[in-house]
Amino acid sequence: MKFTSVTIIVGTTNEKESLITTVNTIMDTCNADDIDKILLVKSKDASDNCNSAIALLEEKYQGKVYSLEQTRPFVGGAIRDGFDTVTSSHTMLLPSDLAISLDCVSRMIQAVKEKPEVISKTSRWLNKDSFHDYNPSRKVLNRAAQIFLRILYSTRLTDFTSPVQTAPTQAYRESAWQELNFPFLLEMVLVPLRLGYRFEEIPVSCHEREEGFSRNSALQTALYLKTALRVRFTKKSKLTKES
Repeated sequence: MKFTSVTIIVGTTNEKESLITTVNTIMDTCNADDIDKILLVKSKDASDNCNSAIALLEEKYQGKVYSLEQTRPFVGGAIRDGFDTVTSSHTMLLPSDLAISLDCVSRMIQAVKEKPEVISKTSRWLNKDSFHDYNPSRKVLNRAAQIFLRILYSTRLTDFTSPVQTAPTQAYRESAWQELNFPFLLEMVLVPLRLGYRFEEIPVSCHEREEGFSRNSALQTALYLKTALRVRFTKKSKLTKES
């Protein structure tokens, strides 16, 4: 396996300034030759501010930044729509709300250039004091979830619930995805893990969003458990698409 370039998929619905900052930072800090495209996947009801930001970025970075209106429903559907367009050797998922430190982008690209068969994954738990302005009760629940999943999957991964990672495109192409809503964010970590892909984590800082709003809910978060158990106890042959 060889690294040729990466497609960066950024989902967006109601962000403007944070989306602009995200794309500008990527283009300012990364080698443009390493990036096949930055794909801004927007919902059908994306806000006017969001659409104006997308238009500005497409104009500013012609040939690098593209938009795609999702056809599948929900956040997982948007990401899967993005997966369908990828032709580069590697694929990265990135939020548009500045939820994690953007220096991870260049670090993940460098990691997969050196080890193209390994998934480079971010972790909010590798370093102390990585959570900033984060709800304390959510942090406690998140930590408990990481411990549970680490035991369930017999792995040393420290952050399963952040899907910000850069993987060989083949890992996503061969996976038989089932989720469409927020549990997909967990599924896209767990399925490649079960299929035997190696992961290496890099530390990142985590921040609460300052713009827009999340469409996640307590119910969707609770459904992560169902997804975790399903993927863990499904035969590996059932986790891949039929050839």
